[in-house]
Amino acid sequence: MNHPPLIQDWFSQTAEKFGNNTAVNCGEQKLTYSEIEAQSNKLANFLIEHGATKGSIVAILAEDTIKFIIAILGILKAGCVFVPLVPNLPEHRINTIVAEVSPKWFVVDAVGFKKISHGRTVEFSQSPVICLSETQTFENFNSFDYHLNDYAEYSKVEKPFVQLEPDDMCYLYFTSGSTGKPKGIAGRLKSISHFINWEIKTFNIKESIRVSQLITPAFDAFLRDIFVPLCSGGVVCIPEEIDTILDARKLISFLDNQQINLIHCVPSLFRSILNQDLDKNQFCALQYILLSGEPLQQNDISRWMDVYGDRIQLVNLYGASETTMTKFFYFVKPEDTKRQSIPIGKPMDGAAAIVVDSQGKVCPSGMVGEIYIRTPYRTLGYYQQPELTSKVFIANPFSNNKNDIIYKTGDLGRILEDGNFECLGRKDRQVKIRGIRIELGEIENHLRSHRSVKDIAIVDRDDSNGNKYLCAYVVLFEKLPPGELKDFLLEFLPESMIPSVFVVMDALPRTISGKIDRRSLPAPNRQQNRTFVPPKTPVEVQLAQIWMQVLNIDRVGLNDNFFELGGHSLNATQLVSRVGKAFGVEMPLRILFESPILASLVESLETLRWAKEQPQGKQHQLQGTLEEGEL
Repeated sequence: MNHPPLIQDWFSQTAEKFGNNTAVNCGEQKLTYSEIEAQSNKLANFLIEHGATKGSIVAILAEDTIKFIIAILGILKAGCVFVPLVPNLPEHRINTIVAEVSPKWFVVDAVGFKKISHGRTVEFSQSPVICLSETQTFENFNSFDYHLNDYAEYSKVEKPFVQLEPDDMCYLYFTSGSTGKPKGIAGRLKSISHFINWEIKTFNIKESIRVSQLITPAFDAFLRDIFVPLCSGGVVCIPEEIDTILDARKLISFLDNQQINLIHCVPSLFRSILNQDLDKNQFCALQYILLSGEPLQQNDISRWMDVYGDRIQLVNLYGASETTMTKFFYFVKPEDTKRQSIPIGKPMDGAAAIVVDSQGKVCPSGMVGEIYIRTPYRTLGYYQQPELTSKVFIANPFSNNKNDIIYKTGDLGRILEDGNFECLGRKDRQVKIRGIRIELGEIENHLRSHRSVKDIAIVDRDDSNGNKYLCAYVVLFEKLPPGELKDFLLEFLPESMIPSVFVVMDALPRTISGKIDRRSLPAPNRQQNRTFVPPKTPVEVQLAQIWMQVLNIDRVGLNDNFFELGGHSLNATQLVSRVGKAFGVEMPLRILFESPILASLVESLETLRWAKEQPQGKQHQLQGTLEEGEL
């Protein structure tokens, strides 16, 4: 079997072949393969000459996706390990990760630099900083050591030689931990190349491929967004603004305008596209949509195929970050619309799987058990947590070889009659919200540290569209203002881990044994914390009706908050789309995030309607005002 090159070498080989071709495209910004190769070589050489050695940990804190790509390649070429961080993470979480890994270096862009120089991320002050935004100034920056000026003037762009092995550690991606502390998953070099090679071969990807980049760099799925095109001579197509991903209308326009051939995304983002008025003439260039991170629903497939048939191939992927991205795949077929659930398929080449019952015996077809994955392309386990690693990476009980390691996924599943696997959910309390893995215990532990919280239970629930959301049930020592617990959690956790609804109870239901009876927790009343003020004007009434349709609730008052009623980024796109049609205006998604109360959104809507009636020149002036948030 011929093994692909290590991923950074693979990119360099591709860059040599397609040097003048566009490699990444973000709005007006385009970089060729030669430019990315030179810039990543520069970073690698600079790190090596300033003391970075094989295995040195280098943290990346950047918002600019192109600079993130350059940083990853440069760090790998230097033989170092990258730790991806994004500036919108709470400072407490960044500090927790930094304290865990003690990075020798930090690579930042202008936004990342601003975060560390003006925030409370004090751990950064102990390590050298390289800023890839070379025009950035270092005013009032009291870092222990920094290299902005040196790096801007540095010019060595030849590819360095560092002897690396396929099993060397190459990254640390942090995911939610049940103890309240995020855990780092340590990747190995050959495992990235294995997955990228599988995808390129399976889908016959050629040099002209255009792949959308929709996944945050904080998750390992980002690697397939960038390396599938960058190792095949294709183009990484990056939305210019985050609003493009959050607003399904803009996303559809982006995918069409960029002539995207392949998309990686979570099913909930796919569902946000489905909620728009789709046209069979859209997505003319699109060939594949690879979906992973959460269950793919039969109803979504039916709605998609009603418009596009099987012209665009949907592929269901499954796997844990611990086994490097995904290890199962299933080509969705038209007849799958009749299934109760969509299979996760079979293991790809280089992986195998079995289903094991609670007694440790292999399950026959049809019997439910835990899915075990066996692959040499797994990760190295959890960084500096050998006990946790040994609990899920175990010696194969069906082999005499102690080096034969399998991964216990914690997912329940079974093998169907046709040999495909079906995933049926978790054994433990880990959930996925819009593709992001979340340990409910981590959120509960943070809430318990609040002085007013006496007891807490968090569960995941489904909204009317089949999207999951988190609901927190709390028992308090004293009454709290609405929103206080949410604001408290935002100091520690990313937005994706914040419950949409908080339900205050006198006591939590318990079983005879004294454990919390989560099945007996009541359905949340999302409007319990606000005085109901009914809508009165025609605009208020019509807007409230749209809210009720999108959120599937019985009433909405002027004081209600869209996000406290269960709204999130995906059904927010539904809302602005319906508002646009109903009132004949283009409402930016950002306005909903800035004015989530119904009464304030009515005011913003009235301003947009008034602006539309003004002469053309006046409209441009008003649009500029709206974009600056000066409503």
